[in-house]
Amino acid sequence: MKKKLINILLLMVSSGVALAQVAITTTVEKVPSKIPGIVSDPMSYVILFTIVILVATILVMSRVIRLLTWQIAGKPQQVVVEEPEPEQVKRESFWNKLNAKLNDAVPVEKEADVLLDHDYDGIKELDNNLPPWWKYGFYLTIIFAFLYMINYHVVGSGTVQLDEYNAQLAEADLQKQERLKLAANNIDETSVTTLIAEADLSAGQKIYNEKCVVCHGKSGEGNVGPNLTDDYWIHGGNIRDVFKIIKYGFPSKGMISWQSQLNPVQMQQVSSFIKSIKGTNPANPKEQQGTLYTEEGSVVADSTASSVSDSTIASVADSSLATK
Repeated sequence: MKKKLINILLLMVSSGVALAQVAITTTVEKVPSKIPGIVSDPMSYVILFTIVILVATILVMSRVIRLLTWQIAGKPQQVVVEEPEPEQVKRESFWNKLNAKLNDAVPVEKEADVLLDHDYDGIKELDNNLPPWWKYGFYLTIIFAFLYMINYHVVGSGTVQLDEYNAQLAEADLQKQERLKLAANNIDETSVTTLIAEADLSAGQKIYNEKCVVCHGKSGEGNVGPNLTDDYWIHGGNIRDVFKIIKYGFPSKGMISWQSQLNPVQMQQVSSFIKSIKGTNPANPKEQQGTLYTEEGSVVADSTASSVSDSTIASVADSSLATK
């Protein structure tokens, strides 16, 4: 019986060490640290606690099995040695004392002293004390609960589950912002859209004042570069064309490439600001350059037809006045 118990304990310890080594390897791979993995990894303590519980359980169960065996089959007849060898006395006394301290069980020969009068189909009940290992373990949980309450709910030095949840939400929000930044930096001339938020337009205006005023004027009226407020564009006037002009430039015509100085988000912001100043009619605008650009889905009236209709209306009005 003792050999089997020793073999089980060795197997448990070896498996626990193997699991601890796996946990250490996993921890070191995820978060490099100067602290040994067996100390910093909480799984090591879980494994150690589990091993202690299993050892205590095996000891208790071995005692229970032995008591049941004696109860059913009767205590084996053994020759009582009045004066055993010194080594045997020492070894047996150690295990007997340890077993007595852990279980505090009444010897079989004295069970009649603690036998209760409860009888059910021949099964009788003993008034044994609770095992000390269980009793003091229960006391330890009470002390732990008291210290836990003081630490987490009175002093506030610990992190309760709600705080951990809020911290995880904040971390998830930061990760979301990082992903959005990466997604924003993937903007190009094929996926760019017009921004209408006030913050984006203000950021675009700031970039325009720093980078574009010299060539296109303070209000977009044009200087060395073309007027940005009319309907005429040299290289296309939709948001994708404007973004592409800013990104790649046209060095042969004096327009430099800004992709090395502005990120995709900034180029989208300044492109949206340029689109927002269309039709503002600034003072001293530069003459029209390029071709007339019409936004998709919009209709631009013919200027000739407009002038004819205006003159016709004027002549009709004059004749009406003359008649009056």
